[in-house]
Amino acid sequence: MSEKDSIISEYELTENFEQNQNDFDLPVIQTVTFGNGREYYVSRNGVPYLKAEVNEVSDFFDKACIFGKYLCIGSGSTVIFVNLESFASLTMEVSKYFGYFFIHEDILYIAFGTGIMALDEKLQVLWKNERLADDGVIIHEVFQLRNALRISAQESLMHGEYWKEKLVSLKTGEQVI
Repeated sequence: MSEKDSIISEYELTENFEQNQNDFDLPVIQTVTFGNGREYYVSRNGVPYLKAEVNEVSDFFDKACIFGKYLCIGSGSTVIFVNLESFASLTMEVSKYFGYFFIHEDILYIAFGTGIMALDEKLQVLWKNERLADDGVIIHEVFQLRNALRISAQESLMHGEYWKEKLVSLKTGEQVI
């Protein structure tokens, strides 16, 4: 994903707020808590702004990103969205497990165990396809000539599992032949 593919935001994820500062220099920041464990930090125009804490049931797939005015956190089978202006939160469940986020232009794609979901900048679901895979989806790139996402989907057969490459419509989420 190139920089031009993502929504430019005044917010950015930060490793922590202690780097190159001491505790007395830190401004008062908003904290949102969804559990006791992994912490995500957001800066606004370079200034510490928000700390979000989620349960420590983290695994390899746990990820966070900034999408417009939202902090998006994926963990387990849950995706949490924190509005960075009002600090209100929204939670969505995905089938099997959260995979990762992929941003293209003004759309947030969420890859999960059996498919992909597309959301607009207001977090409205544009489409959701839960029939793309049996156990895993990888979004490789946007294939502009076909107006599609190029993905790999893990499928199960009697003799084992394999990855199959597919094209998925950017507009509908359906597989493109």
